[in-house]
Amino acid sequence: MVKLFTRNRMLLILVGIIVLILMIGFSMSDRTSSTRAEQFTGDTVAATQSIIGAPVNFISNIFTNITGGFRAQSENEELRNQLSMLPQMQADIERLEAENEELREALDVSSKREYEAVNARVISRDQDQWLDNFTIDKGENDGIQEGMAVMTPDGLIGSVKRANGNSSFVEMITTNVSQNNLSVELHHDGEQVFGNINSFDQERGLLVVDNIRNNQTVAEGDEVFTSGLIGDFPEGLIIGEVVEVENDEYGLSQNAHVRLNSSPENVDMVFVLERNPESVED
Repeated sequence: MVKLFTRNRMLLILVGIIVLILMIGFSMSDRTSSTRAEQFTGDTVAATQSIIGAPVNFISNIFTNITGGFRAQSENEELRNQLSMLPQMQADIERLEAENEELREALDVSSKREYEAVNARVISRDQDQWLDNFTIDKGENDGIQEGMAVMTPDGLIGSVKRANGNSSFVEMITTNVSQNNLSVELHHDGEQVFGNINSFDQERGLLVVDNIRNNQTVAEGDEVFTSGLIGDFPEGLIIGEVVEVENDEYGLSQNAHVRLNSSPENVDMVFVLERNPESVED
């Protein structure tokens, strides 16, 4: 019985091998159509892939949409930040345009004079000494020296009190006026009238020029310049214009109240006048 079972098993294995060889040969032969078994197997695999792929694609699309949503949110946030900066950008543009205009005016004024000018920017100014002094970003390394005149595009504003390597301390014309003993000339109908700056009226914001002789005529609107007779300032630097004239307390001379062309409250861009033998008299 055992030998019969063994013989039958060997026979089945041999028949299986023969069938497998026939199927392999049949599948490798040139055919224009698939067998039903092959079609069934292909359809089954395709259906299985479709069933499995549907949720995978669905989940993939969900993650893609979520990722795209985060990306869009990030881009929107960036755009909102850029839009929020537009007012500051506009303010920066307006400030730069104003500074460029000041520089053009400064260059235009300095080109009409006999002296050389060094452009500088105000970098420091104390609140409690707002009308007294300020610090600029140019110093001895730029040719700045103590006593040089400092101007805005509108007119004289002060002088260099102390020069450092890369910065300078500027004392405004409204400070220690009597000690500076600045000599000025007033132009009235083509005539030159001389005087000295005596004081600064802080309440009215006016310089007071005294020692004007009574026999000389000075009127409102007359322009006031440096005379170059006393001190280191060159001749002809514009200071301001007369707004009022009165006799002194003794009636021996006249006093002229002068409004500065330069605004002491608002000083940003300035230029320092380098000494020139042709414009400064010893």
